[in-house]
Amino acid sequence: MRQSRLWLVVLGATIVGSCTSTQTLQAPAPAPAPAGEAKTAAPPPAAGPPGATAPRRAPNPIVQDSIRRAQVDSIMRTIAGRENDPAGKVFKNVKLLKDMPASEFLKNMDVNYGRGLGMSCGNCHVVGQYDGDTRKNKRIAREMQEMTDYINTARLPNIKELDEDYTKVTCVTCHAGSGHPRATMAVPLPQAANPNR
Repeated sequence: MRQSRLWLVVLGATIVGSCTSTQTLQAPAPAPAPAGEAKTAAPPPAAGPPGATAPRRAPNPIVQDSIRRAQVDSIMRTIAGRENDPAGKVFKNVKLLKDMPASEFLKNMDVNYGRGLGMSCGNCHVVGQYDGDTRKNKRIAREMQEMTDYINTARLPNIKELDEDYTKVTCVTCHAGSGHPRATMAVPLPQAANPNR
């Protein structure tokens, strides 16, 4: 746990140091209280039972994107001159998408997998040991890639014969930025009957 926190601190410092933009995100300043109103402090958070921890917050997508983008940029620099070679020849242990150019392979990892699932590289890989298969999410990602390949090549052509508006299925189709696709959806409440109609 300490090593992963240390790694995040080092990576965060690297990202901040490598930024070329001076623009920063800041929370808006609170609006001043109207004259005559007393300022009250927010109540302290309720204490839970001894040993209880606060619920885990969802990862910040801006931070996830920044971390992932820095890692992808670093890898792109290491493969300079081989960007158009097949990914299977540039990287070790590529089981799927071997013939995709290495730069497109990295772009796919960044945009389709990373942004599509709202994750950073470390969710599927041991960072720095990208060829390893120890992470469960990497094995799941391969299964999901095979599933989308099957849908796009075997099933989607049959649907396009009926309705050509269907496009290629990607991670985003189901995940839409979440690590796990939602199994439910919001259903609008029926509108009350308008007596004036």
